[in-house]
Amino acid sequence: MRTSYGIIQQKHRAYQVWSIQVRSVDCNYFVWISYSGLGNRMLTLASAFLYALLTNRVLLVDPGVNIPGLFCEPFPETSWLLPPDFPLINQFNTFDKKSPNSYGYMVKNDMIIGNYSTDGSILPPFIYLHLAHDYDDQDKLFFCDQDQSYLQKIPWLVMKTDNYFVPSLFLITSFEQELSNLIPEKERVFYFLSRYLFHPTNAVWELVKRYYQAYLAQANEKLGIQIRVLETNSGPLKYIMDQIINCTIQENLLPKINRSSEPIVLNQSGKKKKTIAVLTTSLSPGY
Repeated sequence: MRTSYGIIQQKHRAYQVWSIQVRSVDCNYFVWISYSGLGNRMLTLASAFLYALLTNRVLLVDPGVNIPGLFCEPFPETSWLLPPDFPLINQFNTFDKKSPNSYGYMVKNDMIIGNYSTDGSILPPFIYLHLAHDYDDQDKLFFCDQDQSYLQKIPWLVMKTDNYFVPSLFLITSFEQELSNLIPEKERVFYFLSRYLFHPTNAVWELVKRYYQAYLAQANEKLGIQIRVLETNSGPLKYIMDQIINCTIQENLLPKINRSSEPIVLNQSGKKKKTIAVLTTSLSPGY
C-alpha cells in the first residue's frame, strides 16, 4: 500500500496551523464526511480508503454519530478519526453541490484554469467533492483523468457521498496500473477493503454473536432478503410481499406455502428435518 498510515500520528494535527492562507503542507489529506445510512457509510468509506491509497493521501474520518462505537481503529498506534475542532467540521452539514468550494461549482462557474483560479489567486487550500446521489455532470468530472491531475495539487479534499464509487476508479486511466498491483482480482475489491477496514468493537461483536446464536446458528440453511423500497409509509406493500414470496418459491429458496386452511400431512419418514432461517432487512419496519 502506497499510503503510509504511520505518518498520521505526526501529521493528522496539521490542521491546527492550516487556514485559508496556508497553501503549503508536506502531506495531502482526504476527509470523509459521515453521511447517509450505515450501509452507505461503509461502502463510501471503503471507496474513500481506496482513493486515498491511489493518491497518496492520509484518510481522515468524520466520526459522525457512531463510527467510533461501531468499528475499531484499523491502523495500529494511530487514529483515523478527524479531530473534533477541525476548522471545517461545523460546515459539513451545509456542504452541497451549490457550495462555492465544491469542485463542480468551481468548474461550472469557470473558476479554475491550470494552477490558478480565474481571479488570479493561487490554488485553494481545500476543495469539497460532492459525489452524493444528486451530483451533476460537473461534479462527476472527479472521475476524469484531467480533473484528477488538478485535484492532486490540492492539499485537502473533503468528500460527501452516498455512492459506492470504487468501480468508477477502475475507469480512470492513471489509476489502472496501481489498481492492478493492489487488487489483481477486481471482483474481490470490496472483500479486500472491508476485511482491512471494518472490525466491530467488542460491544457490537457481542450483539452480533448473541443474535446469531439465538436465531441463525441452529439452522441448516440461511437465507438473507434485503427489501430496498424507497416508500414514504411504513409498509408492507402487498405487491412487494407477493413478489418476494413468488421469487423464493420459484427459485426453490423456501418450501411452498400452504395457503389453504386445511393442514397438509407430509410423509417425511427417513428424512432428516431441515430448518431454514430467514434474515430480512429493510428500511421499512413493516416488512
